[in-house]
Amino acid sequence: MNADFSFLTRLAFQRRLLLACGTVALVLLAALPMARMLAAGGWTAARIVFFALFLLLFAQVVFAFLVAGIGFWVLRTGRHSLRIADLSPLEPPPMPLPATAIVMPVHNEEVERVFQGLRAMYVSLQKHAGADAFDFFILSDTDDPNHWIAEEKAWLELCKEVGGFGRIFYRKRRMQLHHKSGNIADFCRRWGASYRYMIVLDADSLMTDSVFVRLAALMERNPGVGIIQTTTYPMLGQTLFQRIEQFSAAVYRPVITAGLNFWQLMDASFWGHNAIVRLKPFMEFCALPELPEVGPLGTRILSHDTIESALMRKAGYQVWQTCDADGSYEETPPHLLASLQRDRRWCHGNLQHLWFLFERGIRTTSRFNILNGILAYANAPLWLLSILLGSLIALRSATAAAPARPGGFQPAVNSAGLYAGVILLLLTPKILGAAIFLRSAEQVRRCGGRARVILGMVLETIYSFLLGPILMLFYTRFVLASFRGIPAKWGRQIRSDDEGPRWSVWLAFHWQNTLLALAALYWVAWLNPALLPWLIPVFIGPLVALPLSKITASARLGRAAKVRGWFLTPVETAPPPDLATFGEPFTLPVQPFFLAPQYVPDYGLLQAVLDPYLNSLHVSMLRLRKEGVSLTREYLSLLANRLLSAGPLALTPAEKTTLLWDSDAMLFMHQTLWSSPAAHLHEWWQAAFRHYVETSELSVRRIATL
Repeated sequence: MNADFSFLTRLAFQRRLLLACGTVALVLLAALPMARMLAAGGWTAARIVFFALFLLLFAQVVFAFLVAGIGFWVLRTGRHSLRIADLSPLEPPPMPLPATAIVMPVHNEEVERVFQGLRAMYVSLQKHAGADAFDFFILSDTDDPNHWIAEEKAWLELCKEVGGFGRIFYRKRRMQLHHKSGNIADFCRRWGASYRYMIVLDADSLMTDSVFVRLAALMERNPGVGIIQTTTYPMLGQTLFQRIEQFSAAVYRPVITAGLNFWQLMDASFWGHNAIVRLKPFMEFCALPELPEVGPLGTRILSHDTIESALMRKAGYQVWQTCDADGSYEETPPHLLASLQRDRRWCHGNLQHLWFLFERGIRTTSRFNILNGILAYANAPLWLLSILLGSLIALRSATAAAPARPGGFQPAVNSAGLYAGVILLLLTPKILGAAIFLRSAEQVRRCGGRARVILGMVLETIYSFLLGPILMLFYTRFVLASFRGIPAKWGRQIRSDDEGPRWSVWLAFHWQNTLLALAALYWVAWLNPALLPWLIPVFIGPLVALPLSKITASARLGRAAKVRGWFLTPVETAPPPDLATFGEPFTLPVQPFFLAPQYVPDYGLLQAVLDPYLNSLHVSMLRLRKEGVSLTREYLSLLANRLLSAGPLALTPAEKTTLLWDSDAMLFMHQTLWSSPAAHLHEWWQAAFRHYVETSELSVRRIATL
């Protein structure tokens, strides 16, 4: 392994040097004419800042262009692809496989969807000879009692259905400390010593059994590897927004992934899900530190994954990304609003990585990955600033040239050439991805034929053209909000939404950016209409953002596009047979009476107190209360009696949650509810109890007549 590591180090240096030289050469090729243009009007502070921004932003465009070009060459020729699977043979996989935990952190997720995916993955894995090595863990940070009780019920139903007792575990964390990273850390402290590897999933993740086994086998064959990140592809999209996203990933992502693998090799990044982690070094070296409580980016890290991969590399372990394995999937947000709500948190988390950019011991490539994550959002205000400065410079040049050229300012030929060059560089990764995709007759057939694929590419490019400026404005606001100290909340992610938000919601969401674009458009048209053709790509997106967001958020239009064969993906038309059971819905029986408006807010609490089956289940999953002070017992008894006599509205959400966490209180309330006269109970409990008894008796009679 040491020889391989030395070989990889030399190879990685050569490839990165080649990529760096290519980037510098192309940047210089564009920088010289830009410098001559700016110098013609005399160097000012605005021109110097604009030139610096041009170099920084153009370098990133060139780098992405070269990565895509290398990825195209690798996929087209099959040469120099060097993947982690090439380091050691994988056939047959080592048996028996080591103990591996498959963990899924959840937070107020759609219960049926989560357990539908878990069932599909568990059933798929049981068909494999190495299934005994894998255990599943649902790690709940849910703070909604309705979801909490539903998760417990779904866990029990799933275990009964697939025989998963002792293989599928559910853990509800009492203290929601440090969000997802804290949830994973808590698992590592409690159970990490029992497993060699941990496969981390998101609540919307799907992976086939072959990927689970392959990841464990790769880790076993390569003891110097700490993390293997799979390349995930979106699937199961219903809205037009999701369908465009998954089509884009299917067509363009392979080229980008192959290019990234070419230069990253063992220095890949970690996305925090759909990946396998070697637990011992992860627990030893990857604990996230608390940030200094100085400035707006202090306290706890929100985005943990990139830092964890950097710490793993600092410890001497390799981090790889697979670029050749199918079977790793995820879902995307259903519309732009949900996507931007997630991006707000990611933006703040990535900006916090500034604390680690110059951390001692971090490898150079890890620093580059950290910087790349920061610039994913920080680029937005930089692009906006460069557009503003460029416009001001052009307007001043027009004013200065007005006496000599009454017709107004005309952009220089060199400027037009640079403009066209940037557009071409931005489009090239899409063109190369499309070229590789269209070479596969099978993929094209699965996507409805060449004409539909090309139509999808054209429409997706237009959509990206409109979406880019919209994201630029929102990301700029996110960056400014983070530096102003406005906290980014870790809330429930929106996974599905049939028709999306109402028009009024979209109007409230977009009106500021639309008004800003209208004002800027009027300002430019008034001062110098000759600039409009150059700036219209920036204006048009925010101007049409409202209808564009509403239309793409529609699941009805998404389904109509699917019927017509638009934005189809290969995995959609020919889904993996390993996940065939995912098509079978996972439903929990619900009595309509308990979903009446007066019961919906406290439906979980109602079930856990009233139903003997669910009360026993819930109590069995709680820790027994240690002998405490009498004051605590009296307080809990007071809350329990008040809940039964005055109804749930008499307690705060925190008080009801406190009762749900106490096994003695839950047993006491259940016994009191079933043994007390109706007059001693609040009418809310009386009605619910009466209906429950009547429904149970009716069910017994029906069973007796069978």
